[in-house]
Amino acid sequence: MNRSDKNTISVLFHRPGAPTLERLVPDDNGLACFRMHPWEHARQHKAIVVRGRIETGTSVLGEERPRIKPNAIPIRGTERQTHLDRVALGKVSIESGVLQKVVLSSQLTVGIDSLDPEEVVRRQAQAHPDSFSWMIQHPEIGMWFGSSPEPLVQGEWPRFQTACLAGTRMTHTGAQTDPWTPKEIHEQQLVVDAVLASLEDSQCENIHIGARNTVRYGPIEHLRTIVEFSATQPVTEVVNALHPTPAVGGTPRDAALAFIRENEDHDRAFYTGWVGLEQGNEVSYFVNLRCAALQDGELTAYAGGGITAGSDPASEWEETRNKLQSVLDPIVHWSK
Repeated sequence: MNRSDKNTISVLFHRPGAPTLERLVPDDNGLACFRMHPWEHARQHKAIVVRGRIETGTSVLGEERPRIKPNAIPIRGTERQTHLDRVALGKVSIESGVLQKVVLSSQLTVGIDSLDPEEVVRRQAQAHPDSFSWMIQHPEIGMWFGSSPEPLVQGEWPRFQTACLAGTRMTHTGAQTDPWTPKEIHEQQLVVDAVLASLEDSQCENIHIGARNTVRYGPIEHLRTIVEFSATQPVTEVVNALHPTPAVGGTPRDAALAFIRENEDHDRAFYTGWVGLEQGNEVSYFVNLRCAALQDGELTAYAGGGITAGSDPASEWEETRNKLQSVLDPIVHWSK
């Protein structure tokens, strides 16, 4: 991001499976709207809303000649032992019956000279073609970008869908795949159960639960179940009922959020909030996963994982490193 761009507003995005990038041109009379809402307990952050008109951009494939990725130098971040200790504390709360699951995050800040916004979105779209990839440049927050495989609320009134995504492992490359472990299946089922309860609480109807599938996201893969439903309340009511799901907070919700507030020492900011588009009766909101912020030459990326009774602290730490890899590898050269 150039210094001259700091006072401008720019929004670029790629819809899952689309052949081109798109741009939201700011216009107070525009019919489309880009929204980015922070994590519920973010410090000094408010929702960012940009109204405008959508223009089709360049091809996801881009130029035939690949661009050189800039080098990133690690500056600071969550220490390994700190994360291990938090996971151990989370397991104590789970074993005592206070929690069933809690999602603990970490962050990593690297130094970098600049990034080309369009190239950021293109590289994310190429790496994660079935996710919602996006970038916003705004004078209040600098530059944020991300790529999420998890729809929060997506569809056209009154019929929508949401995703129950949890469980993480490295991507299998062969024809044969090992079965998911009971720990990972249990973690994902907690999300499904909580989402169904939230939809019922917000008076949604015609709820249909899809099959549990494995979805790939760069070097990792997850378990995901799509749930379809009909809304009877405004979409904002459904969003408020669903978010934060156990996929980013935990369960029971209030106890998990309290644990996160007491034990995470960094500001999640917009990470694990939600981001997306609305156009008339159509909305595409995604949980803000695998995202990063660039400001004053520092790029801060976020990653987390769900802690349950079967969690191993060392494995949970590796999971956050693998998720950070999925964020940073398409954009910069860096070393874990």
